[in-house]
Amino acid sequence: MDHDLAELPDGLLLCYCTNLTLGELRRAYRDGAWPPAGKEQTGKLCTGCVGDVLYCQRRFEAAADR
Repeated sequence: MDHDLAELPDGLLLCYCTNLTLGELRRAYRDGAWPPAGKEQTGKLCTGCVGDVLYCQRRFEAAADR
């Protein structure tokens, strides 16, 4: 199942560990501001959430290169 990240809603909860949403990750990547304000604990993600965040970041980079 391969979704275009642009199609997924900003409110989609990406990380249960820190309540990080896809929209917060999207804005942080766009603005070059990591971790997002109020999400300083995001550096302490579990293994599953780290994988999801890295996957999204790779997809954001690929979309920016198009």
